[in-house]
Order: sequence, then C-alpha cells, then structure tokens
Amino acid sequence: MVLTPLYSIIKEYMTKNNKRYHAKVTRHDGRIKISEGGKPFPRGGFIRYIEVYLPSSYQNNLHVTSTNGIIDLTRINLDLSTLRVDNTSGTVKLDRAACSDIYLSSTRGALKLGMIKASRIRLETTSGSITCGEVNGRVTYKSTSGNLDVKSAIGSGSYRANNSGKLNVVYTEVTGDVSFFNKNDNIRVILPADLSFSFEATTKNGSVSTNFQQSLKVKGRTTSGIVGIDPIITVKVETKNGNSEVKQ
Repeated sequence: MVLTPLYSIIKEYMTKNNKRYHAKVTRHDGRIKISEGGKPFPRGGFIRYIEVYLPSSYQNNLHVTSTNGIIDLTRINLDLSTLRVDNTSGTVKLDRAACSDIYLSSTRGALKLGMIKASRIRLETTSGSITCGEVNGRVTYKSTSGNLDVKSAIGSGSYRANNSGKLNVVYTEVTGDVSFFNKNDNIRVILPADLSFSFEATTKNGSVSTNFQQSLKVKGRTTSGIVGIDPIITVKVETKNGNSEVKQ
C-alpha cells in the first residue's frame, strides 16, 4: 500500500506475533509504503490483516496491492486525487470513491463496487467478476473471461471482453460515445429512452436484438441506423460468437 497522507494510523493483527512477521513501513518523498512482513513456515493457520486509518481531510493518492487477500474499502467515502487497487485472487470491496483517476484491476478475484466517479476509470480483470452499483465517467474496461454487471452508468466508455464473459451495462445518461466488444459471449446494453444516437452492431455467429428495429437496416452481418434526431452520440456493438441485445 502506498499513500501520501498528512497523518495516518496503522494497526496490524496476526494469529502468531513475531517481529519478523510485522509489516514494513517506510517513508520516502512524502509517501508512506506499507509492505507485508514475513510468514511462519509452515504457515498453516496463520492469518493477519492490516487496518489503515486516514484523516477525513485526506485527498491525495492511494495505491493498494494484494496477492490473495481481501481489500475492504467499505464504510468510507474516498475523495482522492487518484485511487489504484491491484489484486490477484482476493475480493475488492468498495462503497464510494470520487477521484480524478480510478484504476481497479484483478486477476481472478471479484470486484464488488458501489458508486465510483472519476474523469477516467479503468477496470481490468483476467477472470474475476466485476459488479458495480453506479459508475460515472469515461470507462475503459478490459477482461479475458470475467463477467461485468453495471447497474447504472453515466458518461461514456469502451468495453472489451477479449475472450468470454458477459457484458451487462445499464446507461442512465450517455455523454459520449460508447462501444462494446465480446468475442465469445453475450452483450446486453440498456440506453436512456430519450437518447439520440448513431448505431452499429456487427456479429459473426450471433444475433442482434433491439427495440428500435424500425430505425435500422440490416446488411449482411451488420445492423445500423440513426435513432432519434440529430445524434451526436455513437453506439457500437460487436460480437464474434455471442448475441447482442440493445434496448432503450
């Protein structure tokens, strides 16, 4: 964990107390770095966790990394410059974060998110699932085989599932272009009922389903058209071996 606080409190708990197991805390260039200490060998039954308390006025940078632990950022409102969380196999829990930049990644652990807001939001996973109550900003999402479920999205974004994993995104407000790609699974997108947009959906071995088909034309494996009046927004959807469902 790396942070640049004015003042912080660090508490560490472990089932077997040994100075060699204590976390390593270093200061450099106005930053505090908290690194995991050693472990007993064999380490069966050994458990530890760290609590970090930040001042309520803290608005700088926070970077949290874990290999197989739970990162719990619930019950706090993170109002920061940047937030970065990298996890391998543990669960990341977050209630609320409002930052300039947010980057959340996981190899195979789940990301369980409440409300996240930032100018730039990057969500990346290999095989872990991501659920989000509300995302607000320009989203860049990439996965290999994880599922994405966003209950409410505001802004714009690019979503790519490069192998498999369902994409399920509900947009309540669209402020810029949005695009979705899924190689071997399904895409489901809900758009605002009053949104005007240029639409293009392409599939190789799947189907395209909309509730505004009267505004569209089908040519080969591409479905396209203009929905509404004088659109400035573009919505693109592409699958190789999956179905696309886009509705208002």
